[in-house]
Amino acid sequence: MASAVNEILKLGPGNPILLRVVTAGGKRLRHAFTRWGYLGLLILVLLVALLTSSAGEGARSLSDLAKASAQVFAYISYVQLGMICLLAPVFCAAAITQERDAQTYNILLATPLTNLQIVLGSLFSRLYYIVALLLSGVPVFAITLFYGGVTAGAISTSFAIAMSTAFFTGSLAIAIAVFRLGSGKTVFWFYVFNAIYLVGIFLIDVNISGTGGTGPAQTTWLTGIHPFLALQSVVSPSSYVTPDPTSLTDTWWGVRWYLAYPAQAYIAITSIASLLLVGPSAIVLRRIAQRSEVGLWSFVRNILMRGKEARGRKSRTVWNNPVAWREAATRAGFSGRGIARWTTISVGLSAAAVILYFYHAGKLDVAATRRFLMGLFVVEFSVALLVATNTSASAVTRERESQTLDLLLVTPITSRYYLWGKLRGLVSFMLPFAALPTLTVLVVILYDVAVGTALGMSKETVMGFVPPSPTPVQLVGFWQRFNSREWVVWPETLISLPLLLTAMMAWACMLGLQLSLKWSKTIVAVMASVGMLAGICSLLGLCGFTAASHVKGFGLFVAAFSPFTAICVMINPQEYAAESFGATGMFNPASTDAYPESIGRAILFISILMAIAAYCLLVWTMYRSMVKNFDMIIRRQHS
Repeated sequence: MASAVNEILKLGPGNPILLRVVTAGGKRLRHAFTRWGYLGLLILVLLVALLTSSAGEGARSLSDLAKASAQVFAYISYVQLGMICLLAPVFCAAAITQERDAQTYNILLATPLTNLQIVLGSLFSRLYYIVALLLSGVPVFAITLFYGGVTAGAISTSFAIAMSTAFFTGSLAIAIAVFRLGSGKTVFWFYVFNAIYLVGIFLIDVNISGTGGTGPAQTTWLTGIHPFLALQSVVSPSSYVTPDPTSLTDTWWGVRWYLAYPAQAYIAITSIASLLLVGPSAIVLRRIAQRSEVGLWSFVRNILMRGKEARGRKSRTVWNNPVAWREAATRAGFSGRGIARWTTISVGLSAAAVILYFYHAGKLDVAATRRFLMGLFVVEFSVALLVATNTSASAVTRERESQTLDLLLVTPITSRYYLWGKLRGLVSFMLPFAALPTLTVLVVILYDVAVGTALGMSKETVMGFVPPSPTPVQLVGFWQRFNSREWVVWPETLISLPLLLTAMMAWACMLGLQLSLKWSKTIVAVMASVGMLAGICSLLGLCGFTAASHVKGFGLFVAAFSPFTAICVMINPQEYAAESFGATGMFNPASTDAYPESIGRAILFISILMAIAAYCLLVWTMYRSMVKNFDMIIRRQHS
């Protein structure tokens, strides 16, 4: 009996792999700093949400405090779930591949541990960090209970949604690693497909549930399979209404429960899917390990490339800075990051063509087209930032781990030359990500001009509107017509969008490079980079969206310095900057004292140019600091 209990405990709390990670992780100051940073971010979001809510404006009654508390709870719940979606792939993607890379995987398989104990130990050891982060945020959520408007059940449900999301992500990472469908670069595919799935499902739900309208939205079939939609039904039950179970008496009980309780349905679906992924992984773990060490993709690549190595390769032209060329054309270009880049670009172009087709066919109006374009750009920019951060975070650490950094340090290459080459190569590698939204905007603008949407005229009228020798009056009238009609995307976006994307991706690359130089391990540098990027973008997004939707004029200036807010305001200003443009938005009703559209556009354009200059100055400052401290950091790591 005692032996059976011991074997059962080894599947959970008594698992040796889990105990090793928990014991070691509890002694590392790095993990404590991670939890402190996460808790500090939640506290900062809590303070900002309190200042921007009705509680910060002097609530006069308990009902006002309850409404403010519910709004604050919604803010921190969204931030918590977003952080889990960003950090869980980093923690879980290398669950087994890290053991294989460290050449300890075969030793682990030689122990008396069963397949299920190895799989669950690897999974739970990764989820331990996620659970620690969630538990550190409990006091912050408990503060919202003091003012009312929030129940303990809603808080526990929001935590359950975040935990089930992490559980499913970890189980998927384990399955990919066991079946050898991926490697340490699996995290990039996680980000690509997660971004497409989250934003795509959300946009479809917005257009079929009526979220952008004036009344409350209704939950749909998509709510139970989307974490943020399921969370929205919990934190905003008055604006995202679930159907009454009594109105669904004619349907099957499973469908009735799924539609009436989408949050619980999401938790159940993700938990069952996680168990279905863990089971096959435990069955085939040692069987696959006994086969060749060559993974599935490597095996296919060896077949396709057979015979080409013998014929030799074509010569390549190296740039003036070989460090930059190596970063942009070789290591980055022929890795999983390069595949993710071209896959994202292909999918983005196809999605833009589909959106433009539906707009041309009349199935999408201008508002819906803007929403889909905005969602497409947010997905592309999210993937670009994450790929830039992950690639740059491993730029120095991988050379240190492969012991090639020491060879570079004994060459005449200076720190300034080396770091500038890294930055230039990474930015060159990321330029196609900025070119993709720019090309989409160019096609949309040309389409507006060609079919006369921007002019309110037919194509024949547009082509013959301006005579060969126009008078000044005719030119002024043409420009007024040209600039006064409703554009899907404003023409000046063709200038501001690529410059803003390039500047922000350069900042992300410099952030990853700085942490890659500071930390000696790739996985630590990647986790620190993604965590810091997520924290900064979350905080700037909260400030930017709040300012743009509630503050006239100056809100556009604040929004320009927030990466995602700037994109949303540029593409869909009527919904995300309603206070300045006087349109009914998703966050507040129409403003009665808004700017004329031309003035709002000018303020937004100038603010974005100032934000671009500020990000470039920040990149240059970080670069100078890295050059100054490069030798000191390298010597400290070798001491």
